[in-house]
This record gives sequence, structure tokens and C-alpha cells, in this order.
Amino acid sequence: MFSGDRLFHLIRATPACYGGKPKMRLRIRNAFTTLERRREESAPEVKGRVTFLSRQRVVGHTNGSSAYLLDLAAATKRAGFEPHLLQPSPDMMGRWPIIRLRPEMKVFKTHKVRGVWKFGSWIVSLDPSVFRDAALAGLRRFAQRVGLTGNWLADRPRPYSIATPWTGSDRWFVSRHAGKCTDIVIADYAYQAEALDLLPGRPSAIIMHDLFHTRTAGAGGRDSVDLLDREREIALLTRADAVIAIQPDEARFVAENVPSTKPILAPIAVAAIDAPQPGTTGRLLFVGSNTAPNVVCLEWFFENVWPELQSRAPSTTLDIAGSVATAFPLGGPQGTKFHGTVNDLSDLYSTAGIVISPLTFGSGLKVKLVEAMAQGKAVIATATTVQGVEQQCAGAVLQADTADAFINAVITLEDPRLRYTLGEAALAVAHRYFSPDACHAEFSSWLKHNHPAKAPHDLESEFR
Repeated sequence: MFSGDRLFHLIRATPACYGGKPKMRLRIRNAFTTLERRREESAPEVKGRVTFLSRQRVVGHTNGSSAYLLDLAAATKRAGFEPHLLQPSPDMMGRWPIIRLRPEMKVFKTHKVRGVWKFGSWIVSLDPSVFRDAALAGLRRFAQRVGLTGNWLADRPRPYSIATPWTGSDRWFVSRHAGKCTDIVIADYAYQAEALDLLPGRPSAIIMHDLFHTRTAGAGGRDSVDLLDREREIALLTRADAVIAIQPDEARFVAENVPSTKPILAPIAVAAIDAPQPGTTGRLLFVGSNTAPNVVCLEWFFENVWPELQSRAPSTTLDIAGSVATAFPLGGPQGTKFHGTVNDLSDLYSTAGIVISPLTFGSGLKVKLVEAMAQGKAVIATATTVQGVEQQCAGAVLQADTADAFINAVITLEDPRLRYTLGEAALAVAHRYFSPDACHAEFSSWLKHNHPAKAPHDLESEFR
């Protein structure tokens, strides 16, 4: 938006026939100056600027880690602070040469990404190799669907951008765009701890997301974060003033093992609906992104649960939403359907009779568990899924850790009255433990405690 002075100079340069007369120029300048002053007076006070440093591909609520980052940004805004997103690595594009940001990304006042062309809600990679890899990945998927075989069809993902080593260009980008205009800095994942040294003197926090060293068990070497061991993870977390944990067990780990760092418990917040949704008998739903825990658990479910379940309840179907579909180019067994990434899950949640989460490994709070409870659904989940929130979910989630237990739970919940009762209990948990007020109290308190002592820096030009 033009300021009064900027507009005045623009009008001054126009011919008289287009409003360039001195008196007219002055009146227009005064009018816009008055409007600008009123806008500033009516705008809420900004207590400080919070820069989120992230190297994950964030386009909206498309996966659990992105949803959690956006949830904390929204909490930052409600607390009276101004959230900004800085992404110093072009590797975050992965194999996506072009991405479109979803409306929820507008929670950030500014969003800067290195090595891309960004205009409006579109981001285009400037690296030709990204376009090449995207084309090859598409060709491999097509070849697999038509039945071709060969070593050349093996997936070759680009580096895990969140954990790649920091480069000089990454550091320069952070120093240039956040060095003079950040009051509080929050690193997205422990791997970004190095960036905190680039912004000395600012209160800092790390969004932990997961205890990565605990994910190796059950991963079978397929998880992208296997290389972060316990000692290294603790060393990274120590570099921040605070660590934001998504569930109680992980906040407790920080308190016991990283004593110099303040643990902040901040589960993801959800907006719960008003009434349970028992859905359609025999219709199951799984929601997940293309990560190793989701891929492995679906493979386990297809092999160990689905054949017997189809034998005992042949009308049972399974809808699968999310980018996890990418890992199954040939689809799933009969009765299952991959929908890919779905912008609005409300219809799938409404019609599903049961939401399943058969995770066999992983850490952190499982975001899709909380979202399913907020949708008033009957949920069948493993102990891994409810890890850290076992007490909160007691009586609201059916736990099944074996194939037989899963099958029996699905058969039991063919009764819509039981699904309604379980959905009602799930909604009560969502309202009590996962509302914004309940989830963000500690985080908001920490932000306000670190309120800048002096007037915040002028970021309107610095963040551009």
C-alpha cells in the first residue's frame, strides 16, 4: 500500500491534466495521509516480530509437520506478535518444480524463499535439475503402472532438505533478511539449530516435532532421519533457549536431558465440530503423507489385516487420503482406494465409519489422530499412534496392536451406536485437551515474556 508521502511524489510527477495541480496534489496527499494514520491507529499493536526458519516444504495444511508449524504461527499472531517465514534453502522444493501456496499460508506477514521465483501464491524453482527429476519421477510411476520392471524404476528421491548441511548461501540469506529485523527466532526442527547462531541476542526456540533418535526402531533403514542419534539430538536442542514439544513425553525428555533449555508443551490445536459423525458402516479411512511411518504401516495393514478382514467382512472398504499414495504407484489391494492429496477432507471424514491409524513406529503427536477426534470419529489406533497422550485418549480411542485386534475392532464397530459413543468421547477429548487455549498457553506465555523492551524494528522494507 502507498504511503501518503510516496503517493504525493507520484502525483507530483504527473501532468496537470491528470491531477498534477499543486492544490489538488496537496489535498490528495493529506487525504491519503489521514487514511494511513487511521489504518495504523485501528491496527492491533504488534508486540514483536517472530521469524520462523524452516527448510521443509510448507504449502499449507498438507501434512502433520506443516500443519503444526502453521498452528504455532497462528498462535503467535493471536498472542499479538507478527509471524514471518524465512526459507533459506531451495532444496525445500524437493522434486516439485512448481508449487502453489494454500490460503492458510497468509498467516505469515512475509514469506521469503531462496533460489526460487515467487509471485503471489506461486513458487517456481530456478534449478533445472528439479524439473528433470520431476519428469523422471513421473516417467517411473507411469512405467510401473503399465507393468515395466528394472532397476531404473527404483525411486531416487532428492536429499532430505530438512537435514542437509547448511551452506554459505543459506547463512547469508538468513543474515541478510532476518539479521536486523527479528525480535524472536524459532527454528523449525532441531536440524536448523545452526541458524540460531546467526541471530545472536534474540530469544530462540526449536520446534522439536519428534524425538528423532527414537524413530530408528522399526524403521528398517527406511526413515529419512535415521542418522540423528541421541547425543547429537540433545546437542542441537541445547543451542536454543527453549524447545517446543508437541506432546508431554517429549517435553519431559527435554526437561530431564536438556536442563539448560526451557521445555514448552504445545500440542497441535484443532477446531472440533459440534456432534459425533458415526458415518457409514464398513467404510474405513486412513490419512497420511508420504513418510516412512505411514508407508510401512499401510504395507503392514495390507499384508496382515486386509485379507482376513475382507474374508470376514467383504463389504469393507478403505479410503486413503494424502500424499502417501505416491509410495504405492500400483495402488492397493481390492477394496482400497487412494485419493491422493485432498484439499478438503470433510466429506471423507463425514462418510467414514472408522478412521484407522496402524502406525508401527514414529514419534511426536500424531496430528491425524487429533484431527480425527476433532471430527467426532470412531478411531482404531496402535500404541505408537497414541504415544504421549495415552491418558487423554483413554476411552476415546480403540487401541489395537495386532492384526487380530484390528480385525476384531473393525467388526465390533459395525454397530453405529458404538461408533457414535466413541465419537462423542473423542470430541470431548478434543475440546478439553486440544483447543487453542489449552494447547498454546505455555507458548503464548513464553512469547510475551520475551516481549521486546523497545519498539520493534521496521520490517516493511527489511523482510522484502
